[in-house]
Amino acid sequence: MKYASLSALTLAAILTGCASDPGPRMALEKTVEVDGTELKFNGSYHDKKNILILTVNGDPIMQGRFPPYTPTQNLNAKYKDFAVRSHCYFGSVLGNQGGAFGAIAAVVQSSKSSTADKCELYVNEKLVDNLYF
Repeated sequence: MKYASLSALTLAAILTGCASDPGPRMALEKTVEVDGTELKFNGSYHDKKNILILTVNGDPIMQGRFPPYTPTQNLNAKYKDFAVRSHCYFGSVLGNQGGAFGAIAAVVQSSKSSTADKCELYVNEKLVDNLYF
């Protein structure tokens, strides 16, 4: 009886751990100076919810979702007097599709050296930095 109870508790703990949401992946904060103003870029991507949020100085100014089988996302916003945009490429979006498509996508991405999940950050049409997730 003790073994059955212990086995049931262990199985419940494993299933709870597997079902739990690990939360969003966070990018490392990047600080740039544009026209004498310091801008701190950060971002998060939640795999399960498929939502990308980019922030400037702690303010969420850009948000988007990746459509099925589409690893790119282009976002635009205005922050104070700055035109801010990003071009994001998330190879994991394709790899997470699974099956034959996911395997083929992984091979193609490896051959192009484009497997990283990153966002290029532009301020006033000038590339200022990259966020890596």
